[in-house]
Amino acid sequence: MASGHATVKAVLSGDTLVLIGAATNGPPPELMLTLSSLQAPRLARSPEQSNEPYAWASREHLRKLCVGKQVRFKVEYRVPAINRDFGSVWLPANSRGVEENLCVIQARTGYAKVKTLDQSRDGVCVDHEKMLQQEQVAINEKKGMYADADAESNATVQWHGADAEALVREFKGKLVPAIVESVRDGASLRVILKPSLQLVNFGLAGVQCPRINPPVNAAATEEKEGEATPPPAPVGPAPHAREAKHFTEVRLLHRDVELKLEGVDKYGNLYGSVVHPSGRNISVELLKSGLGRMADWSSAFTSASARATMRTAEKEAKQQKLRVWREYEAPVLQSAKHLTGTVVEVISGDCLVVYVPDAATPEEQEKRIYLSSLRAPRLGNARRNEPNAPYAGEAKEFLRNRAIAKTVHIEVEYEKPSPSGQGDVMTFASVFLEPSANALKKNPQAKGANLAVDVVAAGLAEVVRHRPDEEKSEHYDDLVTAETKAQTQKKNLHSNKEAPSTERRVTDLCFDATKAKQFLPFLTRERSTRAVVEHVYSATRVKLFVPKENCLINFVVAGVKCPQPARHGAQGVIIQPAEPLGEEAKLFTKRSVMQREVMVEIEDMDRGGNAFGPLFVVPNGGGKPLRDDQHNFGVRLLEEGLAWVDSFSVERTALGNVLQRAEERAKAQKKKYWATHDAQAAAKAVQAKQVKTKDDVIPRIKLSEIVNGAHFYIQNVGDRNCAAVEEKMKAFTRTHGLAGKTFEVRRNAVCAALFDDGNGSAWNRAKVEYVHPDGSARVRFLDYGNEATVKAIHLRPLDADVLQFPPQAKEAAFAWIKPLAATEEFGSDAAMRLGEVAWGKTLSCRIHSTDDHGRMQVSLYLPDGKSVAENLVEAGLLRTDRKALRSFLPYQKPVVDGLLNAQETAKKQRRSLWQYGDIESDDEHGL
Repeated sequence: MASGHATVKAVLSGDTLVLIGAATNGPPPELMLTLSSLQAPRLARSPEQSNEPYAWASREHLRKLCVGKQVRFKVEYRVPAINRDFGSVWLPANSRGVEENLCVIQARTGYAKVKTLDQSRDGVCVDHEKMLQQEQVAINEKKGMYADADAESNATVQWHGADAEALVREFKGKLVPAIVESVRDGASLRVILKPSLQLVNFGLAGVQCPRINPPVNAAATEEKEGEATPPPAPVGPAPHAREAKHFTEVRLLHRDVELKLEGVDKYGNLYGSVVHPSGRNISVELLKSGLGRMADWSSAFTSASARATMRTAEKEAKQQKLRVWREYEAPVLQSAKHLTGTVVEVISGDCLVVYVPDAATPEEQEKRIYLSSLRAPRLGNARRNEPNAPYAGEAKEFLRNRAIAKTVHIEVEYEKPSPSGQGDVMTFASVFLEPSANALKKNPQAKGANLAVDVVAAGLAEVVRHRPDEEKSEHYDDLVTAETKAQTQKKNLHSNKEAPSTERRVTDLCFDATKAKQFLPFLTRERSTRAVVEHVYSATRVKLFVPKENCLINFVVAGVKCPQPARHGAQGVIIQPAEPLGEEAKLFTKRSVMQREVMVEIEDMDRGGNAFGPLFVVPNGGGKPLRDDQHNFGVRLLEEGLAWVDSFSVERTALGNVLQRAEERAKAQKKKYWATHDAQAAAKAVQAKQVKTKDDVIPRIKLSEIVNGAHFYIQNVGDRNCAAVEEKMKAFTRTHGLAGKTFEVRRNAVCAALFDDGNGSAWNRAKVEYVHPDGSARVRFLDYGNEATVKAIHLRPLDADVLQFPPQAKEAAFAWIKPLAATEEFGSDAAMRLGEVAWGKTLSCRIHSTDDHGRMQVSLYLPDGKSVAENLVEAGLLRTDRKALRSFLPYQKPVVDGLLNAQETAKKQRRSLWQYGDIESDDEHGL
């Protein structure tokens, strides 16, 4: 028969034990052994049964004597009919050096009856006679089951009726004594609460072990709190499930422990932690041994410090690839693990762009960072008519206010392939603001605020519930804590209130010069206007959102010019390369003012609807910017050598002298632009320009579009390309008919658009200037100059042979004439007069110069040689531009004199613009 030494793993009743031997490879061998020649009162094994008197007391007495102890045992006989072994078990030697037989102890204490020899036909205990003697003593002294009936004799486990939520409310924060009755898997227990003897399900909060009987779809649902769907057929123990169960059993099964009840799931299962007499935490030990993973949903029941300890234990197991982490591979990052930079743009509530000056290459200096384990509401797409998700705009604005232009420290945690499929990766990281000086003084290792935690705490983002095999934020528990708090306080996303409207009702003045000028009086009511930079076009031209007027405007830094960046056409194709320093200057502006609060002093608006004036950057932290050189952005551009003073407009801005001094400082230091700029060459160019003795002339042109009385488009009818394009577009219409064709309509794309000039619809070449949310587009027809809004079904791609021709309509304006919009007084009269005088006629065109917008400054002449501009000026419908008249070449003087004489005639006769006298003192100041 078997004999030897073993450990008591469990006590099933007052006469039956489970012994385990030494482990070699995997779980150790087990032996269920019933004490020889004894019969203890029977315990109920199901709710339908009931205990015999003193059954619970008998089992408890034996459990406290031997569970978890090293003992000596001997199997004395076996009963094949019931497949059970019987034997003796001796406790370790006591202080007198005596090993006591548990059979004798149970007989002496009266917690089991001793079988007679007649009842022991299969075998008898080696100490049978001693057991009989001790039993008689127990009877005489009324010990154990021979005592008078009392509460102990009728103690019964309460199988049902536990109210888990009530228990948590009653014992939250307290230690509850209990006995671990059974272990389902490494982190799932059945415990008996004392003294009520209530049997409840209990899970280790924050831990999930491999399951003995996992469902078929365990991989998909392992991280969830439970599903209401019927469980599929079991598929056998998951890898390491038996090992995890054994690990918990040998430490907790049938042991006296104390429980911390922390929470309850929707199925009434209690969750918390086990306080072991040894002081060690079974949850941490399971994780450290690689026998479990963190369960994020139930870790919310634990304290922040407990979660941190558990995360550390899990991390150690992952690094050592223990058990469940055997196939774990740490993420290989393309990016550096730690980065420091400045936030230059906020894309959404969970994504931002950081300028990292120490990056290996210039291309890597601007890095898009996604906040780890975070999901903010999605922003919509106006072009596809997709609205924002609720609170998407609020989340982005919150992060912008919190992070823009601030120095941040980045801890890259994992990367994912980009959905674009171009081989790019999305970088996920925890982003921290710089800690305060006081915090660093107290702790040099201190970190600033975690931006992801801030967004979650404001109720403007949700924490991602990761699959077990996914990487996650190293500060995941802080995110969960913040989310729980936001849910409790019902903030924003978690509010019961109706979500605010996702439609952004903002007046966009960026593409409508007429409307922009109508807003000008409101924008100039006060000297200074607060705004936020929404977009950067170039170093000196930006798009602003003005909260006070709830509008978007284009704004130009007055008195300053800069090299231009590259211009991109459809599909990102560069249609005009960048000038030297153009991209660098644009990047400087983007990194300095993008999405930042600024203060602008709007002095006026040019003919394109661009407001202009000084721009001052609001310091980080808010407050009113000082009106000094440090905050004047024009000055900063000049001091960096990325711009130069515009001699024409600097005289018209209030701070022109400040700008000129800044330019002088950059010149003296030969910074960037001034390091290569050849002043002598510039002077020679000016001199060469002055040597010119006549203007270029186009002998035969026609007006193709009239914008207003001084602004129009012309076609060179003597150019063969003009006729060739017309013929090719007629052929295009015959080939394709009038049906449109779907393609990606983007701003600046060149395509074919239908237009009806009164002789029937036909396809014409057009450039997309703006795409409306409904899919329609505002286009400008390249060969005529007119604009129209066209439905998407009236657009189609152009054939390659038509694309090769340059636009046949050239933009032009009358030289030395003040612009007069068609919406201004007499503006429509001027446009009508121009049409009456020149439309449909073959004219000659004299080109005097080209302005900053690439627009030709011209004079037009009728076949009889008379000037069209003089005709309109003499009618009092146009007037000369006093500022433009400061610069003309000597041979152009007859043209200028003709305009001045015509204007003098209009003044004297009080025609139209001059009906109330001299109006030249009211001249506007344009760029």
